Amino acid sequence: MRELNNSTDFYHSSLERGDADRDRCNEALDALALPNRGGTSGTPSTDAIPGVPPLENDGGTGGTGGTNPFQVFDDWQDVGGERTAPGVYHTGENGDGEPIKQRLCSPLHVEAVTFDTQDNNFGQLLRFKNTVGTWREWSMPMDLMAGSGEELRRELLGMGVELTPGSQARNLLLSYLQARPPKRRMQCALQVGWHGKTFVLPDTTIGPEADGVIFQSGERGHDEYTRAGTLDGWQNDVARLATGNPLLILALSAAFSGPLLKLCNAEGGGLHFVGDSSTGKTTLIEAACSIWGGPNFKRSWRSTANGMEGAATLFNDNLLALDEISECDPKDVGAIVYALGNGKGKQRASRTGAARSVASWRTCVLSTGERTIATSMAEGGYRSKAGQSVRLSDIPATGTYGAWADLHGLASGAAFSDAIKRAAVTHHGHAGRAFLERLTRDEQDFCAYLEQMKQAPLFAATDGQHRRVAARFALIAMAGELATEYGLTGWQEGAALDAATHGFKAWLSTRGQGNDERRQVLEKVSDFIERHRDGRFSNADTSEPVPIRDRAGWYRDSEQGRTYLFNSQALHDALRGFDFTRALDALQEAEALPKGKRRVSVRIKESKESGEIMHLYPIRADKVRSGE
Repeated sequence: MRELNNSTDFYHSSLERGDADRDRCNEALDALALPNRGGTSGTPSTDAIPGVPPLENDGGTGGTGGTNPFQVFDDWQDVGGERTAPGVYHTGENGDGEPIKQRLCSPLHVEAVTFDTQDNNFGQLLRFKNTVGTWREWSMPMDLMAGSGEELRRELLGMGVELTPGSQARNLLLSYLQARPPKRRMQCALQVGWHGKTFVLPDTTIGPEADGVIFQSGERGHDEYTRAGTLDGWQNDVARLATGNPLLILALSAAFSGPLLKLCNAEGGGLHFVGDSSTGKTTLIEAACSIWGGPNFKRSWRSTANGMEGAATLFNDNLLALDEISECDPKDVGAIVYALGNGKGKQRASRTGAARSVASWRTCVLSTGERTIATSMAEGGYRSKAGQSVRLSDIPATGTYGAWADLHGLASGAAFSDAIKRAAVTHHGHAGRAFLERLTRDEQDFCAYLEQMKQAPLFAATDGQHRRVAARFALIAMAGELATEYGLTGWQEGAALDAATHGFKAWLSTRGQGNDERRQVLEKVSDFIERHRDGRFSNADTSEPVPIRDRAGWYRDSEQGRTYLFNSQALHDALRGFDFTRALDALQEAEALPKGKRRVSVRIKESKESGEIMHLYPIRADKVRSGE
């Protein structure tokens, strides 16, 4: 045993001296038959990265132990005349020099070393047999082995690995996992989404270079991207029913658009379906979720801004579906909308006080609620901003039968919704993977494709905010048309584009033309006038004094209508929450405030017998009302 331990120490010290010394040590350890990584059964592991030699078999699965401290048996074996159960074994000596064999766990092999593109976040690809006899793989982060390895044992136990209790078995298992790093190397992805030309999902990688990449996570369970039923079943029972239902085509197209965000250098954001209860809003996003996974793919708005960051990273480059905005605290709605659209999490400090890396994502959001984003925020006393309405656009979920226009022969809108919900539970998770299989091998210029979609007449908006929203609808249209081109939807060519233009018109109907912030400024001033009228304003052309408490100004009537002459303090109060200079710009753009000099000199007759000159802001009431 001393000779073996000396060789082992020599091997580990050689890790710092380069591959040549490491290979020489490997040969020495092979001669001693140190760890047995072989196996007689189980699923074959993923192929190695091109150009990197595969892991060599360090020995057979049988044997009597001898000087080999670790052995792995995938099946029952006869060893030294004894029937030996499958598992990882360590053979040592007791105080009398007699051999002692101890089972550490059920069969477990170290298949590859994993690390990211920055040579950080090292891990190991483990292949093991669980309690029910199924072989599976997991990319284990090496930092789970820190300390006593309790976190690692917790995850392994949760995945069905049988671990021998006791501190000795625990320490020997850690030694086994680190005894000899395998020669095989793989890139690890810590996040779902694009990794070069490969798209990474928690349970698989898709693309021409998929064999060299694996998803690595310290958590064992990711039950969002599940599969059930068949692709044909989904096409017949979900995609077919979307024909004639523009909102359903829009939702399904949006679900396909997440992977295109990076390919088109597009910003994240999404759609918020608004409508009364039981109109089909939730059914829209459940149908969209069925493209990628089952019922657990859908998320709830019941979350804090920090909690939503974790959800967004799990759905990076994909769809994030959030149901029922009323479940979210109004004070968090605005921050969540901004964060989801911007794709960046909150800056936090590490234990040493240094800045930690910031979580990032790109995602297409589908949301539902009985209230708009602005109304949800207003319930908490918060004013919605133009940037929030641009990042998550309100879409009225209204049709002939709730959210539906064509029931395809079903008795009612409720029956139609139930049919889609049943189909989404029965057939899900196939369409998204089939889409990625084609997308990862499609060499066309997607940026040029998107620019072509933006040329549609309705999307050629001139206003900056309109252009941003129009670009999102153009991307959604492009995703739906691509899915149709790939043979996944069965829709007619142009159906997704028509649905996107329908959705864009619906969004325009909720806000009207023009800049959203300018409209909000006009609404605020109009509301102030409606609330206070004669209570805080009086006629500037009457010489009879009028007692006014907390005066906001005067008014003057003319052929053009009434003009309210605001004093500075009152106009600042009316525009509270806006940058004052920018708000005055908006009033001038709407012709509610004269061009050029914003304040005018006005003689107020009632102030003194001869009248007093005051500097006031003349706001035309008809212009602020017409701009609402």
